[in-house]
Amino acid sequence: MKTTQQGIRQHYEVLIIGSGIAGLTYALNLSELAPNTKIALVTKMELSASNSWYAQGGLAAAPDESIALSSHIQDTLASGDGLCNSMAVNTIINAGPEAIAALIKYGVKFDQNAHNLPDLVKEGGHTERRIYHYGDTTGAEIIRALTHAVKQLPNITILEFHTAVNLITSPQLAIPHFKPDVLGAYVLENKTGLIHNLLSKVVILATGGAGKVYRYTSNPDTATGDGIAMAYRAGAHVSNMEFYQFHPTLLYHPTQRNFLISEALRGEGAYLRSPRNNERFMEHYAPEKMELATRDVVARAIFNEIENDEFNFVYLDIRHKSREFLQQHFPNIYQTLMKLGIDMHTEMIPVVPGAHYLSGGVLADVEGHTDLSRLYAIGETACTGFHGANRLASNSLLEGVVMGKLAAQASLKDLEKPLPNYSAVKLWDSPSTVNTRRASQINAHWRGLRGEMTSYAGIVRTHAGLKDLLQLVRLRKAIVEEYYWQHVVTQDLIELRNIILVAELIVESALNRKESRGGHYREDYPQHAVEPRESMLLAGKS
Repeated sequence: MKTTQQGIRQHYEVLIIGSGIAGLTYALNLSELAPNTKIALVTKMELSASNSWYAQGGLAAAPDESIALSSHIQDTLASGDGLCNSMAVNTIINAGPEAIAALIKYGVKFDQNAHNLPDLVKEGGHTERRIYHYGDTTGAEIIRALTHAVKQLPNITILEFHTAVNLITSPQLAIPHFKPDVLGAYVLENKTGLIHNLLSKVVILATGGAGKVYRYTSNPDTATGDGIAMAYRAGAHVSNMEFYQFHPTLLYHPTQRNFLISEALRGEGAYLRSPRNNERFMEHYAPEKMELATRDVVARAIFNEIENDEFNFVYLDIRHKSREFLQQHFPNIYQTLMKLGIDMHTEMIPVVPGAHYLSGGVLADVEGHTDLSRLYAIGETACTGFHGANRLASNSLLEGVVMGKLAAQASLKDLEKPLPNYSAVKLWDSPSTVNTRRASQINAHWRGLRGEMTSYAGIVRTHAGLKDLLQLVRLRKAIVEEYYWQHVVTQDLIELRNIILVAELIVESALNRKESRGGHYREDYPQHAVEPRESMLLAGKS
């Protein structure tokens, strides 16, 4: 059966794709700077659905003191394993106190101690207590406050249940190294199946990460690397794609997927134990820091323990803390585990590493500028070099707030420019076939891709495995691309197409880096290279 998905043309001044902490912060800051700016905010699900909502631990921000800020900078650089951009690190860390003040202004509540001071906690890789939190549901509290604030603004049109398909760019010119202007995006209205033209002076990519590329992930199902894939297809550069951070402690349970056991448990003294002999095995991997080593070290240690034993998990043990302490500090984790029949006061928690955060992304500066005119990337979608080869725990929420504000200030210049020439932009025109059986077959690629990425490009990698995987990924990509151009475009198909491209970029980058560093571990190159080098820049294919 033939059908058409042609929608309508709509004009805005700013198009924000993504509703996590970075996108919402950008919207609020720009509305303060230019309150009459016509903004469209596109989100695949309801406004509050994002990676940010799931953040448990908190937001890292040192007090406004030179020694405290310097310590946070040094911890970030150490975690980044030699590949941080020092300018980005200094800019974002020094903006921490201001970021906290801004969130409080928007109505975010952070826990306080008995002296009415911030109840700061400590996580792996941090030498000081500097994590602002709200119990163990910090992300949900931040998104609650920010979404409430955004909904009050009359200049913002919120497009829930809309999925961006592709960026709209200016016509290609036969000029060497020509980079097009970004003019907006084709956006699928999920419920009607229509694909609309949303045209704008500025496009902000704030689509988060791509955890669904792996079988085990703390990310929601919407984390499919959409912004990275769209930017790359439009011609933008991406970088650091090999550095995927695996959170060490995802709950291992047959029915509860994607549930994170916060790093704050280890910050409060939880032990990692072998299910075979109850041993605290971190003494073999990081005897000085033990469970508070950086995430790459702890995740790899757990991976090795699982690989060398008959168990598919290890235990996290915090039984030595009182029940009252656990209920007060980790109410969400405590209640969720109790519903699953696990009493964390009397029982150890089975955990497994899971894909958590992509340190790479669309190449951008701290203000979000990409190498395409009028296109900005912020938050996890962007690669500024802030995280280097391995993100320091709880730095991501800080990055989102700071980049959201800086990008809002920077994009004012683009808003002052004349309107781009939209005359050549066509409505979506792709009469497509509805084929239910073929759609089901194509959708099966999800399962195969995620399993292959976990096996070949997960925590431990080899040249032979990555080379095999690249062939598999490219074969899947060819099949999906052919289907895409002939059949009805759905949200599942858009996401599958994007995540396969992201997988290809990860594998290409991992093959190119012949060393082990941060979140990238090559079993055939287990040591650092003599000199740390920048990640391979992958040029987008416009």
